Amino acid sequence: MEKVSIILPTYNRKQKLKRAIDSILCQSYPEFELIIADDASTDGTEELIRSYPDTRIRYVRLPSNQGAAAARNYGLQQAQCKYIAFEDSDDIWRPTKLEKQMQILTHADGRVGFVYHKIVYDMGENRYAVLPSEEVGSEKKSGDIYAQMLYDNLVPCPSILATRECVTATGGFDTQLKALEDYDFALKMAKQYHGIFIDEILLDAEYSTSGVSGNAVNYLLASCMLVQRYKEDYLKTGTFDHRVEIILRDSQAIGMQEQFVALLEKVIQ
Repeated sequence: MEKVSIILPTYNRKQKLKRAIDSILCQSYPEFELIIADDASTDGTEELIRSYPDTRIRYVRLPSNQGAAAARNYGLQQAQCKYIAFEDSDDIWRPTKLEKQMQILTHADGRVGFVYHKIVYDMGENRYAVLPSEEVGSEKKSGDIYAQMLYDNLVPCPSILATRECVTATGGFDTQLKALEDYDFALKMAKQYHGIFIDEILLDAEYSTSGVSGNAVNYLLASCMLVQRYKEDYLKTGTFDHRVEIILRDSQAIGMQEQFVALLEKVIQ
């Protein structure tokens, strides 16, 4: 059985981290190394991790707090396996996640670089969201999905299982982005490799307003940077107006549309 390097970045999530680790250790596919990249936590995270006797767990610590992108990159530098997967510290893998993904990826042709699946977000107050959107047809979720990815992100980072070659080709996560670094990473994968979608929920996640995804300004700033970065591809695929409309809508919701219109004009030029 091929081994998988699982990269799990964490920062002061001790109370939730144990559930994430346990969900990986309970996988039906046992051949992996779990690399926990501690982004300089101060809450006893290291003591929790070192309490596990499982030799598949590898603990590495960044010298200072640098953010999720840097922590993932640091974990990737330690990875030793042919296949790479990602986990977040507040997510729970369902028991057959890794097995089902490996069954597909290890038998795929050379054009395929990654396999991903549906995840369900607990939004609180008995509200849930499934990603990628079930409104997108299954025929748009496998194969060359780059155009669809430019329209909207299909590939949540914790759902990814990829070949080392695919991950290496992306150049890693962009530490300049304070949000959407996972979307940028998935775009770089989809631009160079085909993906295969598993139409099954294999991961349970929580939406945290205190995390990166909950910071509206950072999210919008990163969105503008991606519009600048992928402008030509957005225009070629007819997705440019859609991405700009999302930025305008979300900036209006926080009362900053005027500022982001000015920023968009600047980055588009």
